[in-house]
Amino acid sequence: MPRQNGFRHQSYPTQPSVPPVVLQLDGDAVQSLDFGHLHTQFGVQKVLLVHGTFAGDDPFGIHAMMRAGAESLPATARLAANPVIDRLSEQTKRLTDTITADVANYSNGYRKRFQTLVGNDPEVSRLEPTWSSENNHIARAGLAVRLLNELVELQAEGFDPAHERVLLWGHSHAGNGFAILSNLLANDQASVEAFFEAAGDSLGPAGDVARRALAASPTPHPMANATYVVTFGTPVRYGWDTDGLRSLVHVIHHRSLKDDEDSAAIIPAVTFGCEGNSLGDNFTAATSGVADVLSAKHGDWVQAFAIAGTDIAPPLKRKVNARLGEFLERGLPEATPHKLKEKLKVTCARWKTRTRLHADGRNLLVDYESSQLTRFGPARQAVLGHGIYTLKDWLPSQLALVLQWLEEDGP
Repeated sequence: MPRQNGFRHQSYPTQPSVPPVVLQLDGDAVQSLDFGHLHTQFGVQKVLLVHGTFAGDDPFGIHAMMRAGAESLPATARLAANPVIDRLSEQTKRLTDTITADVANYSNGYRKRFQTLVGNDPEVSRLEPTWSSENNHIARAGLAVRLLNELVELQAEGFDPAHERVLLWGHSHAGNGFAILSNLLANDQASVEAFFEAAGDSLGPAGDVARRALAASPTPHPMANATYVVTFGTPVRYGWDTDGLRSLVHVIHHRSLKDDEDSAAIIPAVTFGCEGNSLGDNFTAATSGVADVLSAKHGDWVQAFAIAGTDIAPPLKRKVNARLGEFLERGLPEATPHKLKEKLKVTCARWKTRTRLHADGRNLLVDYESSQLTRFGPARQAVLGHGIYTLKDWLPSQLALVLQWLEEDGP
């Protein structure tokens, strides 16, 4: 993991700091383990579960647009409109939880099982209130400053970062919110100021609070020493800073078709819609490729696909989002264009690098030995291979795996 990363983006392809670990996970093998070690051995006082994109209360920015529109209303109408919008946001999250349950989303049942496994300590909670889950830079930066403020508040309440720990447990793009957080906690003053300048007022009051807290804190922030991070199916995007974390583990659903571990991370190039790989160009090859994606033949397709260039610009603050994107994508040889045709060309070139592994932290390439069925079909194939991580039946095996690698990697 690099020190003093300064918000620089990961490259395509990456050069992992340590070789990946390829393994198979059996959901029935660890039911009797003592998970109290998370507290007694690693000092974890709090576990925070954070869902990924499209699982929050405003996945497409519609409620944010409604709130902006309400600001132009007379005061009486505005006071009446805002509670309605708040209820719509709550209902959106409630509906998402009802439809998805624990597929690609951390359900309350998942949280309860986690708490049962670890006992009274640590406290396990979901991020409440949730984050918008929009697929853009502003939303993920907003998640990062929100988490920073919660960590700062935790320390103010008496948490001792020299001896106590927090575990951030995130699915999909929540992990990229964690990546931004690691750069904030590293607290290089110049790059942190540049980050907030790029974000402008898009982060709202929470951004102002975070900015002041970091300006008044040492470098790195004391809570960096206390923060363990585990990601599940996080696409390779923003760079990580070793000064902002204590430990970093990535769990990636991956199915290798070769015995050679050196090639185990190789996945087919994701090039659908790119020049020379459309249905019209080669029907047989293209339809076969689509079938491989739908069946998650090589594991988590979303993790491989959702790299730089696949965001959805917010309905509001497009210019600020683009400016923030330019800052967060420093380190890529070519910026992401705004026009669709040019954007697709650049993104296709990135897909062809077949990037599966993060440059920083420990990459665990996991083949889930599962015949389980979900409401969306076989667990391995749910949400194109992206939904299996959050199934509560897999939690004991995943927690045992995380404990193993936290111990293996050390502080």
